[in-house]
Amino acid sequence: MNRFLAISLAVGLVLATGTIALAGSAPGTGILQTSHDLSSATGVGDSWGAGVAADPTLDRVCIYCHAPHHAINGAQAGLSYYPLWNHTLSTIPQYDLYTNGTNSTNGPNAISHQFNGEDTILQPGSVSKLCLSCHDGSVAISAYGGSSNPQGPKASGRILIGGGGDLKTHHPIGFDYYDVAAKDDEIFPATNAFVGNNPSGLTINDVLWNNRMECSSCHDVHNTKNTGKKFLWVEDNHSNLCLSCHNK
Repeated sequence: MNRFLAISLAVGLVLATGTIALAGSAPGTGILQTSHDLSSATGVGDSWGAGVAADPTLDRVCIYCHAPHHAINGAQAGLSYYPLWNHTLSTIPQYDLYTNGTNSTNGPNAISHQFNGEDTILQPGSVSKLCLSCHDGSVAISAYGGSSNPQGPKASGRILIGGGGDLKTHHPIGFDYYDVAAKDDEIFPATNAFVGNNPSGLTINDVLWNNRMECSSCHDVHNTKNTGKKFLWVEDNHSNLCLSCHNK
């Protein structure tokens, strides 16, 4: 695991709606008071049946994703990465992945289908499946700690990603970035640094998981090293985030 992803061990829960103003949600300032802070102190948790309903005296932040004891183990998760995971896993066994058609000779189509007869894109990796355990809408946002009857709604609206297992309208994940960059001259090498406000010199390689692009390749879910809003590693001003990978 690289040095940047080590601090971004797993995904949090939900992206806040645009109407919630959070004083401590500035990029790179930590998880408190962001939309991944489901404590009652933010008001976000109450919206999803979490917050004080979980523990009126402690009003915890981390518990919705992580637990120090009795977390999900590897056999239960069926995942290769499950960092003291405490949120109920998605019920969707397989996702329908992105494709931009059958006539393109390179670009996203190539990673959605095949290179030289070999599958390059698979299913989302373990770290992305942790994201999807909240964002695909198959279980409630407040489903944590083995709760079989969580109080509160499932993801909806803009934070619903992969509803019903449908990822066909979202940026592809789970593909080997090195394979794509080697065969598509409009994809920068993984050594390319993020464009824009990038004081740490973060490169594409720093945010890949086993060479694959996952949800956390764009988002720093704990809001610790990112300089962009919505947990983006860099703000997408002038499409800086996009143009960090795409040579256009």
